[in-house]
Amino acid sequence: MQLSKTRTILLTTFTAVTLSLTGCVADPEIADTLPDRGSAPTHVEEISFPDTEVGNMSEWIVNEINGTRSINKQDWYPLVSPEMSEEIPVDSLVGTINSELRPSLPFVPAEYTEPEENYGVTRLAPDLTSAPLDLHVQVDDTGRISDLWYEEVVTDANQQEEPVEDADDDSAPSDGLGQ
Repeated sequence: MQLSKTRTILLTTFTAVTLSLTGCVADPEIADTLPDRGSAPTHVEEISFPDTEVGNMSEWIVNEINGTRSINKQDWYPLVSPEMSEEIPVDSLVGTINSELRPSLPFVPAEYTEPEENYGVTRLAPDLTSAPLDLHVQVDDTGRISDLWYEEVVTDANQQEEPVEDADDDSAPSDGLGQ
C-alpha cells in the first residue's frame, strides 16, 4: 500500500516538528555538550594573558579546558612538539585533561607569571570547595607545547594538619616511607 503524496508530506512534517519540539535534533551547536557545571568562581578576578608565545598558548589551553565540549585531540596534534608527543602521546594528554581537569571546571585564570622565557605558570581558581591549580606550560622555539603539567596549590584552606605524636612516644623520627 502506497501513501498519497499529501499524506507523506503531512507525516514527514509532523515527525520533523515533533523531533524539534522534543529536542531530538542533531544540531552541531548543541550536540555533545557537557552538562552545566555551574558559574565561574566570583571570589577571584580573571586576568589577561600577555601577548607572548607561551602566554597565547596558555590562554588557548585554559580556553580548551573551560570549553563547552570535550577537548578534541585533533586540535592538539599540530600544537604539541614531536619530542613531547614521544614522551606523552597526544591522545593520553587530552584524555588526562578531559578526565582529571574538566570535571572541576569552570576555572578562572587568577594569576599568570613567566619565570623564564617560553615558560608560563597560570594559577587556575576553581570554585571555593576545590584547591587552585598551577598549570605549567613550556613552548619550544617553534611555539609548540614542549612541556605541560599541573599541580594542586597547597593553601591554608586545603593543607591537612599533621597528626600530633604522643609525647610519651620514645621512638626516633622516621626519615623515609615505610620506616
